[in-house]
Amino acid sequence: MQNSFPYLDILIFGIIAIFLIFRLKNILGTKTGFEETNLNKKTKNDEYSNVVTLNSKRVDTEDKELKKILEADPKFNVIDFLTGSKTFFEMVLRSFVNGNLDNIKEFTKSSVLNSFKSEINEREKEQETLIIDLKTIKKNEIIGTKITKSSIKINVIFESLQVRALLDKNNEIIDGDRQKEIVVKDEWVFERKINQTTPNWTLIETKSY
Repeated sequence: MQNSFPYLDILIFGIIAIFLIFRLKNILGTKTGFEETNLNKKTKNDEYSNVVTLNSKRVDTEDKELKKILEADPKFNVIDFLTGSKTFFEMVLRSFVNGNLDNIKEFTKSSVLNSFKSEINEREKEQETLIIDLKTIKKNEIIGTKITKSSIKINVIFESLQVRALLDKNNEIIDGDRQKEIVVKDEWVFERKINQTTPNWTLIETKSY
């Protein structure tokens, strides 16, 4: 009888071990609700690791035009410049249509401003109404530069989708089409003095294609 006790102890411990293994397996195999969340978190982190944060100070150093500008003005920010030129383009169109150039005169060369005024005065004299509905700006790019010792000139191309029409005093269309969208290409030249303290650019020339 006494010799059978060790075998009984082994049998009991074996049963306990099997029970614990079974319980441990069940616990490890049970989803607690955190696995999927952690997986999603890891996936998102992996995805975000491939996203490059947009830095407005970064420019394409291979672009020779931008290189020229940066050599003359290391603080030049191409993204800010193009964003500002786009906003100004929209502002000029609105001012020209409304016949009020007060908002843009500070940033426009006097000869360009006088040209705008002349066309506005002609419309008013003939009692004509200009309609320009700017739908979208499809292209806003730097296409050329001219650097001197004292200034930087940048040529910007604007390619936009617009609805344009000119109405006479009886609101009859004499030019354009109020129902048709057209592609309009403009080239504007902006200038800034290298040593000036303000970051403002001046519109010095405009032409359309």
